Amino acid sequence: MNEFKGIFKDELKSFIEYKKNNGFDYESMIHKLKHFDKYTINANLTKKELTKEFLMEYIYNHNNIKSSTKGAYVSIIRQFTIYLNIKDIPAFVFPEQYFDNRRNFKPYIYSKDEIQRLFKAIKECYLKKYPKKQEQIRLIFLILVKTGMRIGEVLTIKRCNIDYENNTIILENTKNDCDRLVVINDKLSNELKSFEQQYNKKFEYYFENSNKKTYSVGCIYAIFRKILFKAKIMHTENGPRIHDIRHTFCTNSLKQAIDNNIDLNAFIPILSAYVGHKDLDSTYKYLHLTYEVFDDIRDKIKDIINIEREINYEEL
Repeated sequence: MNEFKGIFKDELKSFIEYKKNNGFDYESMIHKLKHFDKYTINANLTKKELTKEFLMEYIYNHNNIKSSTKGAYVSIIRQFTIYLNIKDIPAFVFPEQYFDNRRNFKPYIYSKDEIQRLFKAIKECYLKKYPKKQEQIRLIFLILVKTGMRIGEVLTIKRCNIDYENNTIILENTKNDCDRLVVINDKLSNELKSFEQQYNKKFEYYFENSNKKTYSVGCIYAIFRKILFKAKIMHTENGPRIHDIRHTFCTNSLKQAIDNNIDLNAFIPILSAYVGHKDLDSTYKYLHLTYEVFDDIRDKIKDIINIEREINYEEL
């Protein structure tokens, strides 16, 4: 349990659940939110309101926050205050690019060889002692690779949401507060159906653990780190992350469209709807990344992107 104790204890707890349910790994952010919770207690905050002055004092004059990590605190506090505003609780929101230490962040794009090594590692790692769990993990990553879904979306798929006849998965209440229909190919549909018939006939959610609960994002990340090590893919503080599989799917989709001379103005709205972006601009940002990753298609798209533009890929 997260055991927040300050005036925003309920909101902090529900905020974490909200983010986790929408595909974000907020396990690593809990300690920052606990730090903030403790600060509100020490400051004797008794009113559910976060003013600009209070937040500036917290970020810039609190000795326990190192200068090198202030950007990370600004980011998490910004997201929390946006959440509070949605709940009609007054809170100052830092501007999007304010002290943002993520502006130079670039997603990790997996190569085809690395993807193959990931699946080989799943087959050969400690999970082989647990056949059902091993197959669940393999299918989770197969869905991520083939559809570009967010990990939180995959983990909350219900059995009733998979239509094997029409090869579709309905995602409910996704990141941008809408349902989404994801089309899958025959092979993936057959593999999901086969697994359900063997293991999941009575489960509500497709990926339930032995306690009949869905796997947490944190649990999958822990397994993912072991898989990376087994696959001999170096992990640093900048990744690769599970969410980078989504970035890889989008850039590869754009690369394939460009290679096949498909009109991007027609293709991007389709890709945007498929991956659940809130607007077309979110998908157009991937053109910038595609330009950087694949040098063989740069001449085809250099005139339709702003090469000098800074992109924050964390929101995609």
